[in-house]
Amino acid sequence: MTYLHSGLFILHVLVGSMALLLFWIPTMNRKGSLDHRRFGRYYSVAMYTVAFSGAMMALLVLWDPIAIKGHLRRADTSIEQFSQAIRAFWYFLLYLSLITFVSVRQGNAVLRHKTNRIALRQWHYQAPLLVLPCAALMSLYLGITRQHTLLIIFAGLGLFIAFGMLRYCWAKQVHAKAWLVEHLGAMIGSGIGAHTAFLAFGGRQLISEFGQWQTLFWVAPGIIGGIAIARLSRRYTPAPKQHQEAV
Repeated sequence: MTYLHSGLFILHVLVGSMALLLFWIPTMNRKGSLDHRRFGRYYSVAMYTVAFSGAMMALLVLWDPIAIKGHLRRADTSIEQFSQAIRAFWYFLLYLSLITFVSVRQGNAVLRHKTNRIALRQWHYQAPLLVLPCAALMSLYLGITRQHTLLIIFAGLGLFIAFGMLRYCWAKQVHAKAWLVEHLGAMIGSGIGAHTAFLAFGGRQLISEFGQWQTLFWVAPGIIGGIAIARLSRRYTPAPKQHQEAV
């Protein structure tokens, strides 16, 4: 089990590093251009791999935290306390993996079904979107009980993302550019998850010297991404009287 976790970790770090770079390439190319679409596909594949490897690592740790992370336990910490702390920390990675998966999937799906959203209402597509609010509430519970600010903040982000995607899927009418807003917002949302995971896990040692201020680095991607999504939404959403209806 330890070897499996180590292998997944190597895969996660390597592909995650590539994904962080690939995230910025489509944003620097004109929407709809060949490079935008091509590197967007590369980014999607990388992020699906990151989400899968992150989720598998997290599930292994949640299943047996002592076997995989027991070497980190200090002598003055009980096994029960250590297990609870490790599980809460790795639940956050599992939660980020879920956010990443549903965001990338939504970003790609709205492109395929931009003129007909019926396919987005099928049960197999809706299931992960319905799991995400439940996972967000669990994140909120863990954040409150363990006084973990990051879990609380990302609980709100997860709820915002889930209900936004569900609203798009089930809205009776949306304006003609709604698919573009949803696509860009979902991809930015996946980028938020990727950059936060890097800072919270991969870059943790780099920012640990900032003490409590390191939380600011963790939430910065969400703040910046949220501002970007809001600006894009205002840019591509027409005034009410100009709305064009689409199914």
